[in-house]
Amino acid sequence: MTRRLAVSDTARWATAVLQRAGLTDEDADVVAQNLAYAESRGTASHGFIRLPIYLERVEKGGINASHAPSTLWDLGSVVALDGDAGPGAATAVHAVRLAITRARESGIGCVLVSNANHFGAAAFYSEMIADEGMIGIVCCNTDRAMCAPGGGEAVLGTNPLTIALPLSAEDRPILDMATSEVSYGRVLVAAAAGQSIPTGWAVDDAGRATESSSDALRGALLPAAGPKGFGLAFMIDALVALGGAKTSPFVSPLHGDASLPQELGHFFLALRGPGDAAAESDRAIRSLVEELRRSRLPSSPAVLFPGEPELMRRRDNDGTFPASTELVESIQSIAERYAVPAPMLP
Repeated sequence: MTRRLAVSDTARWATAVLQRAGLTDEDADVVAQNLAYAESRGTASHGFIRLPIYLERVEKGGINASHAPSTLWDLGSVVALDGDAGPGAATAVHAVRLAITRARESGIGCVLVSNANHFGAAAFYSEMIADEGMIGIVCCNTDRAMCAPGGGEAVLGTNPLTIALPLSAEDRPILDMATSEVSYGRVLVAAAAGQSIPTGWAVDDAGRATESSSDALRGALLPAAGPKGFGLAFMIDALVALGGAKTSPFVSPLHGDASLPQELGHFFLALRGPGDAAAESDRAIRSLVEELRRSRLPSSPAVLFPGEPELMRRRDNDGTFPASTELVESIQSIAERYAVPAPMLP
């Protein structure tokens, strides 16, 4: 049975819980806002389902609550940071702000982060950049979860990529994708609910196609569009390696030893042009969207631009989100453990 919870109330509750676990007020709020962002857009795979593993990693030391990011090298427009194993979202926001500052100075700002942890919904950060009138490009690697075409075991991460364009937030095109056929989080959600998954998402630990979500978690996800998704994932690993990060096969799993930092790599790029170029770019994008609309077949309900389904879900959710029975039970358990009353709606 699904219940609807208020996004803002649940975010405030999650902030209080993360503070009890040991995060600073600012870091706890950033992590909670990222989870809330995912839920508001209908991306439950990156929403409050992630809170238990974050709490465990804070408690056991895999997430450094007293982190202090430092600069490894600085070329002006390109900077490499050591994230000091802090909360992924907090480290990411710090890097995004730096990328925006450098882009204001020279038109482009690129920040690479090593020694980082899972940062949640990637589009949260590309949208931060777009809100400043810039194109935002964000990607990261993850622990190994995806097999190579023709391979039977996980070797690369799902290595997500997002690009957000600086139009208004209500009609902003956003690419937000895993380089695997589906995000790892969606398989986690299915497994938690005891649901099967479509053929073509994953293989089991013997390399055979599977519809079992639990077998998929023990096996490997398939790359999106075969060698294309795998190639993108490989190159994202190469990008973050420039900043000193470990590549996917050598990072600590999110759901592995919670006392170990993951040592992931993050990549943030802010890009802007002069005012007249930005205005012309906006007009070109809007014209492109109009052409997409006109391409609709009579039998098709709509042609949507990248990210539009999530925008529609955010409007439809109207400040709430659907919480599964499993998520509600998890929230209640956490609330009891940390003595922070759960924000339930009737």
